[in-house]
Amino acid sequence: MAKAWSSREKELIKNSLRNEGRKLFEKYGIRKTTLDDIVRSAGISKGAFYFFYQSKEELFFDILESLERDYKTRIYGNIFLPGVSRRDSFRQFFKNLIDILKEVPLFGSMNPTDYEYLMRKLPDKKLTGHIDTDFSELAFLFSPWMDKGWIKRVNLKALSGLILSLFYFIIHRGDVGEIDFDGTKELLIDMLTDYLVLEE
Repeated sequence: MAKAWSSREKELIKNSLRNEGRKLFEKYGIRKTTLDDIVRSAGISKGAFYFFYQSKEELFFDILESLERDYKTRIYGNIFLPGVSRRDSFRQFFKNLIDILKEVPLFGSMNPTDYEYLMRKLPDKKLTGHIDTDFSELAFLFSPWMDKGWIKRVNLKALSGLILSLFYFIIHRGDVGEIDFDGTKELLIDMLTDYLVLEE
């Protein structure tokens, strides 16, 4: 019974769900992975699963958010380093952001159908909360740079939407025939950098 679990046991079970769920989602995708697959791999019952998550989609989203926190820590902490020009630093920031989204299996394997499926299945409150958190973090990151005159002062919600569009760029990369993904990525990064970064 869930009530009999200690805090440590709950933490271990949730970590197991995240770890096993991530392996299955990376191997089979969000739609083909079943709840039965997840609970069997984690060694728990469906009833126990529902103590932690309302659906497999919520587990998937929790894993995505955990990965996002990890890459934000690594990327956001390495912009405008001493001895590196603002322009080169900003270019590297966007390059790292796109490369991580493309190369991390859980992000990189998502296609438009998967994304639309996930958006339909998740509660609106969870999606709104995620967007609000992203905006707050972006404002915390970029506002001081605007104040220091390192980057152009722009509407932060618009900038947040622009960075979100990078994710759409990744998941739709297979939709446009013979698109030169790397060439498009470099052009996009150059355009963003030239527009946002102010001369030193």
